[in-house]
Amino acid sequence: MSGNPFDSDEDQSAGSGEILEGFLCPICRADLKSIDVLTDHFARQHAEEEAVLKSFKDIFTKAKQKILNNFEDERGAAAAASPGNSSTTSTARNTNGNGDRNAPSNARSRLNVFNYMDRQQVGAEGSHFEYFTSIRNPRLERYASETNKLIIRLHRLLKDLPTDAVQRRQHEQQTVVWLDGSSVKLCPSCAKSFHFARRQHHCRLCGGIMCHDCSKFLPLEDAMQLASLSTTRSEPLHQLHQNERSIRLCEHCLWLLDTRKDMHESRTCRPLLVQVYEQIRQLQKDVTPDLDMYLKIINSLNEGDTIFTLADAGALRGKIGQVAEAMDVRSKRILTIFCEPGSREEALKKAIRLGCIQTIKERMLSLPPLPEESHIRQMQERRRMETQQRILTEQRIAMEAYERNNSTLNQSAGPAPGPESGSFAHGTDLQSLNNWSAPQAASKLSLDDPLIEQINIIKGYIKQARQDMNFEVVETLELNLRELQREVFERQRQSHGSIPTTPSEA
Repeated sequence: MSGNPFDSDEDQSAGSGEILEGFLCPICRADLKSIDVLTDHFARQHAEEEAVLKSFKDIFTKAKQKILNNFEDERGAAAAASPGNSSTTSTARNTNGNGDRNAPSNARSRLNVFNYMDRQQVGAEGSHFEYFTSIRNPRLERYASETNKLIIRLHRLLKDLPTDAVQRRQHEQQTVVWLDGSSVKLCPSCAKSFHFARRQHHCRLCGGIMCHDCSKFLPLEDAMQLASLSTTRSEPLHQLHQNERSIRLCEHCLWLLDTRKDMHESRTCRPLLVQVYEQIRQLQKDVTPDLDMYLKIINSLNEGDTIFTLADAGALRGKIGQVAEAMDVRSKRILTIFCEPGSREEALKKAIRLGCIQTIKERMLSLPPLPEESHIRQMQERRRMETQQRILTEQRIAMEAYERNNSTLNQSAGPAPGPESGSFAHGTDLQSLNNWSAPQAASKLSLDDPLIEQINIIKGYIKQARQDMNFEVVETLELNLRELQREVFERQRQSHGSIPTTPSEA
């Protein structure tokens, strides 16, 4: 008989070999799930088995004590290994010879592993960037060198590619040396054997061997773009059959070419958001001179100047309105571009939209309105009257100065000739400077007069500049036209035999 009190003679003789686990009752072999339920069950159902109950309690008490002592030993060893944390790891416990504890403790907290873990000390720190670059740079150089070689071979392959299938195959073998497939029995990529149904194929750039399933195909359009061939050289390639409009490559060569293509596109291609925003910035830059010129035209019309007309202001205001509409449409288009909700890109799109709205409101919609035509005529008439009054004042001052000079002359010299009525310009002689007008003597001038021809040429330039809405040129030409008109008027006065005018009259 064995020393286990829970084994009966029938169980030992049975020898079934079945292993049971859990909190089992030693009498009825029922699994009671916990030690408390098991003890209560044994006390109620098997009260007559007092010797078995006592041995049962002793076994569980010793097992529990042994588990707790193991945890205490591990905790003491950890405290000895870390002297800095001796105060936190030491426990006040008093045990007797049998290992019983005087002060009870919470078994759940003692079984928690985190209560017995010490704070980990900070280890040594070091930079591995140099090691990273020492590994990365040679690898990048190797990839770049391989890709450049592939592009050179691709350029040679496509430069004089024949359209005939047989000649094309010969050209490909002459450009890139193909590996001998007599000794190759398996595909290097998928390790499948070659036979009548699975033929060998060669990469057109490295000459490697592969099966059809492992072959990759590069379209001729992408290949020509990578090889930087012009469209004129690639025109014969368009005559190829649809099945032949690609190049057979291995997976590694295609990966290198795709990587180079993606890198090139990342440097040259810009996101749609950037493209639309640059269009908005260009519109703002182009409309800024028009805004300043519009304000200048409005001020000129309100002052009665005749350099610009009301039609010029209306045309320029319409152009500014079209630019404002284009900016509004583009800013709305930016909002429709997809992005992750709550991302910085979404906040950027909203900021661009708000900026466009603020610019349109403050700089374009707040422009002063066009003045009324009656108001413009009134201001022009007022300015003409002021000009006439200024001319009359200058004539009176010149006459008084002439009379004072005559009174100081010697009587023996005789009376000096007085100013004639045509010696000074009258207000009626200076009419509107928009269109050149002269007295009736203008018809006597020769049609071959260079000043008259120059005036007609400038008028044609002014008309063309107005159509192009280039109002800065219009202003410059109008000022030049006025100078020519004054010069023609002075020549007409001198032809009538009048005395020279004073600088103030000119």
